[in-house]
Amino acid sequence: MRCSALSQMGVIYIMTHDSIGLGEDGPTHQPIEMLESLRAMPNMNVLRPADLNEMAAAYKMALNCRKTPSVICASRGTVKPLEFSCNIKAMKGAYTVLQEEGEGVPELIMVATGSEVWRCVDAAKALQSEHSVRTRVVSMPCQEAFVEQDEEYRRSILPGNIPTLSVEASAEHGWHRFSHAQIGVQNRFGMSGPLEELFIKFGFGAENVASKGKALVDFYKNYGSVPDLNARPSFNNMQ
Repeated sequence: MRCSALSQMGVIYIMTHDSIGLGEDGPTHQPIEMLESLRAMPNMNVLRPADLNEMAAAYKMALNCRKTPSVICASRGTVKPLEFSCNIKAMKGAYTVLQEEGEGVPELIMVATGSEVWRCVDAAKALQSEHSVRTRVVSMPCQEAFVEQDEEYRRSILPGNIPTLSVEASAEHGWHRFSHAQIGVQNRFGMSGPLEELFIKFGFGAENVASKGKALVDFYKNYGSVPDLNARPSFNNMQ
């Protein structure tokens, strides 16, 4: 894979079983570190689609990248179709799949990939109905494609100065570029157990995602301001 990236060859790699959601197969089959390892490789597109529309976008993007290899990472299990998913928007790398309710800017943004996107949608709906927290959900199937978009588009999706929580059933490394707080797998391998129990154990259940999102909003309300992610050097270098 490294040779194909170095040689600018548009190879398409298809990988499955992409997170801790492997149930009883256990940590040997749960590649929690591989997404970030692949994303760290120069000239490599890593795509983790959330549903069938994003999978179609992933294949189209991969076919169009003649000098950059692409890795399409799919889950083992079935994922829910997202009501507002869009293959055209997905090709921009990130887009809004659930718009915040009410007027004004959102109070919280959740950004996720793959099978965690619909969990964030459920959490956002709960935050809106139970706590009146205007929450936007962003699907980011391809970080590499998103950072190539112009600044206006990037800021329209992730303004940078609104509390932002990333959710991915993988290592947290790298998500600090896009979020103020992360829900991920911290410094350990996975476990063996029923899929849903594992997701709850590691904090990816909708209830915990909503709780962490509410805590993040409350923290910055008490803190008085939100650090602007766009002011970080790594974010400025996205162009």
